[in-house]
Amino acid sequence: MTFKKTSVLTALMLSSALTLSACGESDEVNEPIGNESQTDPAPGSGDASPGGGTDEESIGGDTFGFTEFSVDVDYPDQDDAIDISYEEDRDNIEASYENKLENQNLAGDEAMEEIEPVFQTLDLTSDMTDKEAIESVVGGFGIEAGYKTIEIDVRFSDGTEKEFKGKGN
Repeated sequence: MTFKKTSVLTALMLSSALTLSACGESDEVNEPIGNESQTDPAPGSGDASPGGGTDEESIGGDTFGFTEFSVDVDYPDQDDAIDISYEEDRDNIEASYENKLENQNLAGDEAMEEIEPVFQTLDLTSDMTDKEAIESVVGGFGIEAGYKTIEIDVRFSDGTEKEFKGKGN
């Protein structure tokens, strides 16, 4: 009888350990985002909660002006050298940041720490030209010259989706 109890206990402990380790790989952001140094937020702006949006009625996008953002940068010798992803909705926020050139692969809160300062300075709009949007993103993220292609996909808070594409610089 002792054998069965220890094998069940061992299986339970192993499954718990696997479950906990799998949770660490999530892109989900748990920390609130927004400009924490700002004492009086401008009307209509605010910190997004870890649950997405700025309040329960919001579908998101008030903090940065968009609910989805992704960047994919290819260099001649490295495809997907830079891959940045952010998605915000009423239920959650997910973020990932991968820069193979600098050997960085971040997810969740760590990724958000890397991309949030840039998002706070970006002023992307759906009526921007590809060149304007690319210059803003390249400058904000410090993307090195010499890339082969860059693709930026944005879903703005009004639901408008825009794709900005560019070739080498």
